[in-house]
Parts: sequence; structure tokens; C-alpha cells
Amino acid sequence: MDIKKIIPIIVVIGFILIFSYSSKEDISINIIQGEDQLIVEKDFIYNHTDSITFPAVVRSSGKKPVLTEYKGVEMSKLFNSLNVDISNVERLTFNATDGYRIILSTEEINEPNNVYLTFERDGKPLKSKKQGGNGPFQLVIRQDPFSQRWIKHIDGIVLE
Repeated sequence: MDIKKIIPIIVVIGFILIFSYSSKEDISINIIQGEDQLIVEKDFIYNHTDSITFPAVVRSSGKKPVLTEYKGVEMSKLFNSLNVDISNVERLTFNATDGYRIILSTEEINEPNNVYLTFERDGKPLKSKKQGGNGPFQLVIRQDPFSQRWIKHIDGIVLE
């Protein structure tokens, strides 16, 4: 084969490899408490022994409610497994990559079967905002009857 034909092919393959490597997203959550910072990688969350699948009703404005199934880890159990003590925390701020944030109390987090960090919906991993999804992590508050305080694209939690 002629070298003049091989070089453009190699250049194109190189660009594809560089683009695919640079476009990989960092899937993790940064937990900040005072001066302490803990980065929780996706594999820890995806493979958490306390993750469960549960039903939830998704309510979006102007649309009919949709019964769906999420998979995730209850926030209190996630904190326990990370040895993160929230007993002296007044509020927890959940931050999303799009700038949205919500604040929950410790009581809400400790309420059994209430606040979940989810990573799957209907058996499929949550896609990132960049991919047109609600993930890679979404907070689902099961006792929020109108889904108004659910938050998608979570990348950080600040404990205060």
C-alpha cells in the first residue's frame, strides 16, 4: 500500500482517539465538609451493596405522571459506608453541573426509604447532561409527591 494513502488514515484515527479520550466524562461526586473533601468514584456508587431498585412516579410540568423504576443508594447508607458523619450537619446542599442546587436537612436524609442517589432508570444507566440525560446521578426524594425537589446531574454535596 502507498504511504501517501496510509498517512491520512493514521491522522484520522489519531484525531478520533484524541477526541474520544478528551470527551470522556469524569463520573464522580465531590463531598465537601469544611476543609475536608472526599471524591466518590462512580464504581463505588454503582457497585454499592445497599443499592436497590424501587418504583417512583416522575411528574414533569405539562406531562402525565409516569411510573418508573430507579436504582440507587439511600443517602444515609451511602454516607455510613463512606464513614461520613452527618449527625452534626444542619443542612446538605446538593449541587448539579448545570448550577441548580437544593438544600435538604439531616432529618430528611435520615428518614428511612426517602432520599436516594440514583444511577439507573428503568434498567438503564442515567446518561449525563452532555448525552441528553438526567445523570449520571439524580437525587430522588420519594416523599416529595410532586418531584419538585428532585435534582439531576449531581456532582457535589456540601455538608454544613
